[in-house]
Amino acid sequence: MPTLKKLLETLHESTKLSSAEEIKSACELIIEVQDMNNAERDCIVASYEVGPLFDGDVPSKTGRDKLIEMGYMAKVVVNGGDGFNACTHKGAWAYRILKASE
Repeated sequence: MPTLKKLLETLHESTKLSSAEEIKSACELIIEVQDMNNAERDCIVASYEVGPLFDGDVPSKTGRDKLIEMGYMAKVVVNGGDGFNACTHKGAWAYRILKASE
């Protein structure tokens, strides 16, 4: 398990340079990501590393739906085609937290 300092650094936050609000937001994101279930984590990793993913290619539709609701993934159009799912900027931060936690 990485230290809080390492996870904050992953999010480009510093206890010396970041504001209290920035640290609070980063900690809330870290906690939210750590509370994700395996289906949600798998969807974050797949959408970041391979995405955008067609609806039939996501590792978990329930995981994807929860991540869309929480703002980690979004429905997108790819080359005029509907039904694709991509990682958002928030999802990219989640991916970095997950990778730092390996």
